[in-house]
Amino acid sequence: PPPAAAAAANPFDEIAPETPPVGAGGADAFTPSAQRSAHPTAAFFHLFFKALSIASYLILGLFTSSFVLHFVATVSFLAFDFWTVKNITGRILVGLRWWSDLDDGGRTKWRFETIDDRDSLNSYDGRVFWAAMVLAPLAWLGLGAFAVLKLEFSWLIVVGVALVLSGANLWGYVRCSRDARRQVTE
Repeated sequence: PPPAAAAAANPFDEIAPETPPVGAGGADAFTPSAQRSAHPTAAFFHLFFKALSIASYLILGLFTSSFVLHFVATVSFLAFDFWTVKNITGRILVGLRWWSDLDDGGRTKWRFETIDDRDSLNSYDGRVFWAAMVLAPLAWLGLGAFAVLKLEFSWLIVVGVALVLSGANLWGYVRCSRDARRQVTE
């Protein structure tokens, strides 16, 4: 283990402690997911707000006829998902963080941060993270196509918000992951 002073210098150390990769502790396909994950709470919330926003979009109409209430609830869950993924689960599950700043000229500058010891990350957590990051925008694309087929164009606003938020996170993490791989090869 690294000395305590060196560990404190890296902000990722306290959120992603050294954990054995899946398979190292005897985990297999029959081991419950919560036991295979190094961070089951983070993995749960990574999936929870995505599922909650899609469920809200699909089911809330059964309980209310108010488009505004339906819209606000679904977009709120989408915002919770965006914030949770960008600020918490990306750092914990895959050791990546991204943000953007404006420079003095008004141009956007993307910034990426990667955990120093990528070997300490749990591969199961990584698969959960990336699967949800890719499947959520695909699900929203499908829901958008279904809204068009049903001629319910007002719902395209909700789908558009979902695609912007989930797409921004996916784009940011893909770029961050590429940057991390490039740093490893240099």
